[in-house]
Amino acid sequence: MGNVVTATLRPEMRTALVNLRPGDISKPVKTPLGYAVLKILKEAPSNERTDGSRGNAATSSTGSVKYVFGVGGFNEAELTLRKMSQQPGWDPTPTAVCRIKKDPRYKQGLERFLSPQNVFELEAKPAVDVLNAYYSLGEVNAFDGKMDEAIEQYQTALQVAIDRFPSATDELEEALGIAYLHKSEMENDVYRRPGERCLLPMRPESKYAKTEGSQKAIQYFLKYLADKPEELEVKWLLNYAYMTLGEYPDKVPPNFLIPTSAFKPEEDMPRFHDVAPQAGLDTFSMSGGIIVDDFENNGRLDVVKSSLDSCASLQYFHNNGDGTFSDQAAQRGLADQLGGLNILQTDYNNDGCLDIMVLRGGWEAPQYRSLLRNNCDGTFTDVTASSGLATKPSSSQTAVWVDINNDGLLDLFVGNELEPAQLFLNRGDGTFQDISHAAGIDRVSFAKAVAAADYDNDGYVDLFVSNLTGPNFLYHNNHDNTFTEVAERAGVQGPTHGFPAWFFDYDNDGWPDLFVSSYYTSVDDTARTYLHLPHNATTLKLYKNMGNGTFRDVTTETKLDRVYMPMGSNFGDIDNDGYLDIYLGTGNPSYGSLVPNVLLHNKDGRYFTDVTNSTGTGDWHKGHGVAFADLGNRGFEDILEEMGGATQGDAHSMRVYENPGNSNDWITLKLVGVKTNRAAIGARIKLTVENQGQVRSIYRTVGSGGSFGASPLQQHIGLGKDARIKDLEIWWPVSNTRQHFSNVDKDQFLEIKEFSPQYTKLERKVIRLGGANRDAASIPK
Repeated sequence: MGNVVTATLRPEMRTALVNLRPGDISKPVKTPLGYAVLKILKEAPSNERTDGSRGNAATSSTGSVKYVFGVGGFNEAELTLRKMSQQPGWDPTPTAVCRIKKDPRYKQGLERFLSPQNVFELEAKPAVDVLNAYYSLGEVNAFDGKMDEAIEQYQTALQVAIDRFPSATDELEEALGIAYLHKSEMENDVYRRPGERCLLPMRPESKYAKTEGSQKAIQYFLKYLADKPEELEVKWLLNYAYMTLGEYPDKVPPNFLIPTSAFKPEEDMPRFHDVAPQAGLDTFSMSGGIIVDDFENNGRLDVVKSSLDSCASLQYFHNNGDGTFSDQAAQRGLADQLGGLNILQTDYNNDGCLDIMVLRGGWEAPQYRSLLRNNCDGTFTDVTASSGLATKPSSSQTAVWVDINNDGLLDLFVGNELEPAQLFLNRGDGTFQDISHAAGIDRVSFAKAVAAADYDNDGYVDLFVSNLTGPNFLYHNNHDNTFTEVAERAGVQGPTHGFPAWFFDYDNDGWPDLFVSSYYTSVDDTARTYLHLPHNATTLKLYKNMGNGTFRDVTTETKLDRVYMPMGSNFGDIDNDGYLDIYLGTGNPSYGSLVPNVLLHNKDGRYFTDVTNSTGTGDWHKGHGVAFADLGNRGFEDILEEMGGATQGDAHSMRVYENPGNSNDWITLKLVGVKTNRAAIGARIKLTVENQGQVRSIYRTVGSGGSFGASPLQQHIGLGKDARIKDLEIWWPVSNTRQHFSNVDKDQFLEIKEFSPQYTKLERKVIRLGGANRDAASIPK
């Protein structure tokens, strides 16, 4: 299995390593798939990467957390890529990575080892090697979505276990249950045409037409539970399987039933509906990133998305102005831009046109990122090499554009996996200088999110890093292009197993607060959230800014002490009440990671409620890039989510959840910097609003939102009911100037330019998503 960080091994395996020295071999260790023998090597093999991988289901665990059983083949499929990335002459370009991922040699080697001609040699091999070989071959097939072939190999592995390793049979029965359930989903086409069939909880009328796969899954889950009736993960999957047959809750054995009360919404809200097919946005792909913004400066929001698939190009969906979108990647010069787990927008050269950054290599092997310059004529040019950003490939899916020294130029901060973070200073001539070490931010960590905000309101932006393994970093800006790490002093080191993170002012007190999600890939612990059971994993974290350089953990009092397994996530205002809500895309590469995506409503800055069920936004499948955006210029933010897992067999159609609207007021502001960067990233907005005699303040900072997915830089701000804007204040960080506008009309789009004494009203055509492609019958009720 290669090198691993010992802290990520299962407890029984860590125990077996105690007192062993390099070269020593452990006694046999019982694992979920049988037995393992461990050896501490004298030195690491040159072709293996010490990447903190948790290995497979036999080795994976942290503390008492039960990780989801791995079915899907992501680790097996990446094995060749990881080995090749350590060889001399490694080519980290997307084209080369695509070629390696298509290399069949690993699969062919397994097939040769397991071939009938090799039967006598197989009989002489240790049974655990034979079992793991069959299972691995099944995983390779599962990666490609060839579930019949995968199931055949899993069944053979199960027979080996029955004959020689009975202790491994339970886990292989679960694997077969997961495989049959995934096969059932694919046969019923729920990944390409999800509609209402993938939403929490499934309604009886959404039941599958083809039922054999789900029935087989139930049989294997029940076999498993006959031996281990308390295993929550398998009970959870069993209940989902019954939902696909329209037999939940009535037919679920009472002792294994997840009660319907577990899925009851904590607050009733109007239902959103997925209009992606009608709008031409139901693109089908693996996991990836998403940007929603006006790339053509025509007042219409376009959509750009990427894919982890290194053989897939970027997609650029031009807004046709009639509620529909068309893919124009080729016309825009983006068809040869392959892969990219995440993307984000900027205007790095202050020319008034939004550029694109593509991040690659996350969870995989070091690869080159790409900076794509908007030529202001509808096309893009790859300027990565000439800009100085291609000096070193890295494994990353997180970065943030930020002006660290208030010179009006946007710099780039990149978080990397098991490599130093990078900070690139914008020289203003189209090139960047790597100042990572001199700036003091080049700590090595497994970074999964970076965020930026002036948390102490001293006029200079600070940086935050969310780490998957180990404590987080908070870098305080010293005002001289250097930073000091202060996370422990500030009280924001947790959850030490993190992923999405961002600064936002959740309670509108004028101080940027910090949201950091834990990322324990545990169906068991996620189910505990729904069942209100004690957690083994660390929960989400919300840190309230105390205004004195420190933060207070308010997770419990804001009702965010939950475990959801979030990946792509973002924030916005779904009901225009002026308080920012949270949407979490969930999952991990395993086909067993079937947990709903989650929408959390901010209740007046006091606490959050789960409104997933009532809003119809809880797809069970993998959620990645998330953006909040008013696609139809109606004054309400829709939710766009790039769906799909990390394997070819887990691709999914994108979701566009249209906001049903409400009676609250709003305003949308496009800020244009003059001395401050043109995109106004980092500029701050304060609205003083009167609602039915009550006066309050609402705060926003210009940025693209969360750390995985990018919302428009124009700021949509909910104002609440019967709002009157008493004062609109803009603070510009570079000029340190403030603009004030009194008695501004609500429910409109405005452009405000730095130093200008007046604002400009922008005319925006209100459109209906789906346009002529949409009728009353096309949207599920």
